[in-house]
Amino acid sequence: MKFEKNLHTLVWGSESWEISAHNSSPSIIADGCEKGRSLAEVEPKFPVLAKVIDAKTRLSVQVHPNERTALVAGGEPKTEMWCVLESGPIYAGLKPGVGAAEVERAIADGKFEDILVKHDAKKYDTFFIPGGLVHAIGDGVKLYEVQQSSNTTYRLYDWGRVGADGKPRELHVEKSLECIDFSLAVPEPVKDVKCKFFNFTQHDFTEEREVVAESDYLLIYEVDKALSTLLRRGEKAIVAPGRVFLTQVEK
Repeated sequence: MKFEKNLHTLVWGSESWEISAHNSSPSIIADGCEKGRSLAEVEPKFPVLAKVIDAKTRLSVQVHPNERTALVAGGEPKTEMWCVLESGPIYAGLKPGVGAAEVERAIADGKFEDILVKHDAKKYDTFFIPGGLVHAIGDGVKLYEVQQSSNTTYRLYDWGRVGADGKPRELHVEKSLECIDFSLAVPEPVKDVKCKFFNFTQHDFTEEREVVAESDYLLIYEVDKALSTLLRRGEKAIVAPGRVFLTQVEK
């Protein structure tokens, strides 16, 4: 399946919801016998949401609930991962010794950057961001994100920014503090991610390659058109026994 463009323009840049069955903004199928229907209609239990995030300026410092804290704070649990497409700074994790009191003090003093761990993220670095981890995407970073099908974000700090109405955007400090897992380790850049919600793997399609889905669905996001070139040459590229095969292309 391929999908119509689903672009969300925000105060800091844009999110392209590449594949979504979330009821807030489901993907519309662009070809085949299901053309014009939403993925939410065709596959209502589709478990993940894939985005391309283009951060012209830094995103807010935020946290998402996990399965346990969503029962307390409300909202939908969200564990996610980022694969960097354009290098730049990201923030993931709190510095050692930081607890709730330090978080509240950093918000009040306008010095939240002092307690965040900053990473100089390179192209194709991948970071695992479990629910409960404090994080933010920095200025000029573009990345591919896979997450649980959720639209819940709690905003801790917004760098003194104002929204389109000229007023500071709402913060969710109380809910955020209910969701932060202070025991989580600071993530390190990796190439692949495996968790109970999704697996993510990077592949080089400069030569014939077989990729087998490890679950019901296989999503492919193509960068630099290597896969398209392989297919045009008539070489075997994909074997996917998953129920749904979804392809997206980086323009």
